[in-house]
Amino acid sequence: MSIYVTAAGILDKLDSKRGTIKSLCLADNVQDKKRTYALVCESLKYKEAISIIIQNTAILTQEKKHGLRPNLALVLIYDFLFGRGIQASGKFKEIIGRHKSRLQSELVRIKVKRKVKDNQDLVPDRIRNAVVLPRWVRINTLLTNKDQVIQTLLSMKFVESESLEDDLRQPNKSLTFRHDAHIPALLALPSNIDLHSNPLLINGHMIIQDKASCFPAYILSPPRNSVVLDACAAPGNKTSHLSMVMENTGRIYAFDMDKRRLEILKKMTRKAGCRNIEPVLGSFLDVDPTSQGYKDVEYILLDPSCSGSGIVGRMDHLLEAQEVEETKTATEETATDRLTSLSTFQMKAIRHGLSFPSLKKLVYSTCSVHREENEDVVQSILDDPDIAENWELEKALPTWTRRGIPDSKVTDFVIRTNPAEDGCIGFFVALFVRKNLSERTKRRCDEDGDAHVSAEAPIGSEKTSKKPGSGPARKNKKQKRQ
Repeated sequence: MSIYVTAAGILDKLDSKRGTIKSLCLADNVQDKKRTYALVCESLKYKEAISIIIQNTAILTQEKKHGLRPNLALVLIYDFLFGRGIQASGKFKEIIGRHKSRLQSELVRIKVKRKVKDNQDLVPDRIRNAVVLPRWVRINTLLTNKDQVIQTLLSMKFVESESLEDDLRQPNKSLTFRHDAHIPALLALPSNIDLHSNPLLINGHMIIQDKASCFPAYILSPPRNSVVLDACAAPGNKTSHLSMVMENTGRIYAFDMDKRRLEILKKMTRKAGCRNIEPVLGSFLDVDPTSQGYKDVEYILLDPSCSGSGIVGRMDHLLEAQEVEETKTATEETATDRLTSLSTFQMKAIRHGLSFPSLKKLVYSTCSVHREENEDVVQSILDDPDIAENWELEKALPTWTRRGIPDSKVTDFVIRTNPAEDGCIGFFVALFVRKNLSERTKRRCDEDGDAHVSAEAPIGSEKTSKKPGSGPARKNKKQKRQ
């Protein structure tokens, strides 16, 4: 099948909202994925100018009998005027050839009218100035090490990038990588890089994972030989990250209610070389915390269902402005309708997690920007005196400067991310720790795990400002009777 027919079909599906650019271009039935992806993205960049040219030349009307439809015309005219020229013989080349002079003259007319010299100046500002996230990849130290991966990238002609600011200003620089300042073994690559055939990805030495998605496992940082529960685990990136942090020791119970998604988790974690994961089909909420095996759970990663309002589509900026606004409005309306039920579920999940008798730490995260799912949920949990008696917040990732919203009691102890400034999806993380976690146990956690997750002052030490939930302990029933 012609690449133009394939690309036009993908654009048709995008118009009817039957997929994303990435998923459609990387589908199994797409033969030349790299070229198709580039053709679709570039055609969308110039769609506004090409649509005017199509209208002024009346090419659709004149070539209707030859099967020319709008999106097919879009990709053909893009390649003729802005790309490498028509890369095909036969009827497509003949169609463009019959209108060659008129198409070129209409392009010149648009550039004169807009007073621009370069074709790229015809790309709308909303696309040129859009926030485009880097492609984040985590080096999988279960199968390799950072030095080996870096050497492999250098042998592929990659060069090291200077800073995040450079990446965000020039997201499509060809072969660059940058070490992340916060997460070990995390690299930023260009947004438009094609990795589907990269051997590092194929053999599991690199895992595509957004930076924000790496925070939960890194902040929880369970030591070697711990017993851990990943409450909403599929598709498995955070689970395999936990396994990596634990160096494939201990045990991780990975829960998901969807059989298909759990199979994806099994496949992904197997490829990543994880040997300490026990997949469980079912709801984490149905688990008896005192039952055999689960009564020993020491650490819980809880990333429950949320509105997803922080997710930034890597190619959203290429969609029509109207489509983006419609999607945004629909998302806001959906969030408004669902926030109450979502936050109720999220609080229920946290309460259940904190009821595990051997639990030491629980990390709670969402890819939401709404305070109702983030700071308000955390504060509501700590407002429960039964929970506040035993649990408090620890300052998550002290080296991260972007904290919670300013007017919340938990602001200084939680973290948020901002796509435009942090180069990752919008995210939220809070870390609950048990109050009676002894200094000795806590020191062991930090030594065996990573001291980056410790609070500014150890639990139990004197601080001028109280941690949320760290009010005076309630008297037990015996004391009350006295």
